[in-house]
Amino acid sequence: MPLTFLTLPVEIVYRILDHQSDLTMLCSMRNVCQRFNTIVDSYYRYQALITFDIRDDGVEGLEAQYLANALKNNTTLTILNLYANNIGDIGVQHLVDALQTNTTLTILNLGFNKIGAVGAQHLADALQNNATLTELNLYRNEIGAVGAQHLADALRNNTTLTTLNLEWNQIADIGAQHLADLLQNNTALFKLNLSYNQLGAFGAQQLADALQNNMTLTTLDLGLNRIEAISAQHLADALQNNTTLNALYLRQNRIEALGAQHLADALRNNTTLTTLDLNNNQIGDIGAQHLADALQTNTTLTTLNLGYNQTTDIGTQYLTDALRTNMTLTTFDLEQNQIGAVGAQHLADALRTNTTLTVLNLRNNRIGAVGAQHLADALRTNTTLTTLNLYSDDIGAVGTQYLANALRTNTTLTTLLIGNNGIDDDGAQDLLDALQNNTVIIVLFLIYLIYPSVLFYTDACHTTYRRQSDRIRTQEGNQ
Repeated sequence: MPLTFLTLPVEIVYRILDHQSDLTMLCSMRNVCQRFNTIVDSYYRYQALITFDIRDDGVEGLEAQYLANALKNNTTLTILNLYANNIGDIGVQHLVDALQTNTTLTILNLGFNKIGAVGAQHLADALQNNATLTELNLYRNEIGAVGAQHLADALRNNTTLTTLNLEWNQIADIGAQHLADLLQNNTALFKLNLSYNQLGAFGAQQLADALQNNMTLTTLDLGLNRIEAISAQHLADALQNNTTLNALYLRQNRIEALGAQHLADALRNNTTLTTLDLNNNQIGDIGAQHLADALQTNTTLTTLNLGYNQTTDIGTQYLTDALRTNMTLTTFDLEQNQIGAVGAQHLADALRTNTTLTVLNLRNNRIGAVGAQHLADALRTNTTLTTLNLYSDDIGAVGTQYLANALRTNTTLTTLLIGNNGIDDDGAQDLLDALQNNTVIIVLFLIYLIYPSVLFYTDACHTTYRRQSDRIRTQEGNQ
């Protein structure tokens, strides 16, 4: 009798499956016959297929249909990453047909897939009935305000989706209004990313009004929009009453010193916000002073990002004065300001008494060798700082020697980034000598001075150090 799928021994089928990719196994090797389905279901790789990552793999219309057919009966897959394919609206329609019956998928990444308002409507239809999906990523698509409306309408009844990423979707103020209306009553959504969406004062005000009543949202990202000072005031007013939001990202919104003042006023009374990102907002020294005043009394904020804000040593002094009494801030980012050696001295003075700060980013601040000396002196006594970023700070060989001497006795610093500082072989050797007695320190951005082949690794380490939502500026800075 000739061998067929009806008679082929299970061991031989397993051997065939051993040579197939996950995509082939999932999409092309089922529904041949019932017996073959049973064998595939029992195959160890298929049973272990919980996460399926096929980003940038050329999946489009027909392939999306095959994948959708496989998802209809799959009971193992919980995470599906289709980032940067070419799914489009038609491909999305196939996928949502599967979501109507699939009961295991919880995370779906459709970022960068040319999905428009029609595709958003298909997804919205699926969300009306789907009870398992918890995270939906639509980063960098083209859903616009109409697509945002479709999703908002669907989420009025959906009780399982907790994370929605609509970054870079051109939803503008009208789309923000639809989502704000949703937030008035939705009790499931925890994280909402609306960065880079051309939001202005009106859209931000609508969202701020929604936060007055919403009691579930914990993370809101409005970075890279056009919110400015007036909208910062609306958000600050919301923070006076909101008791659930713990992370607010407002990078690159031109809120300036006045906007910083509004937010600082809110921080005096707010007891839930733990992360505030004001990177690249032109707040200057005056804005820094307002925030410093708030830090004197605020007891909940743990992460503050003030990078790229034209803050000088004057603003730095205001902030470091606050650090002498503030006992909650653990991560402080001052990258690309103008603090110089004097500002570094102010920070060093604060580090001598502060017992909570663990991460300090001073990248691109031109503190020089003198500034490095001040920080090194502080590291001799500080017992809490674990990460210090001095990348591209003009510290040179002399500044490196000061730091190396401090590392001989400091036992708490675990990450030091000091690349692009004009460090010669002697400076590198000073650091290596210091590490002989300190097995805890990890030095990045220096390894390539001695081992050039590790350069790519150190650069990769640095990109993970920064927030993912700053991907564009990070890439430009690494060039």
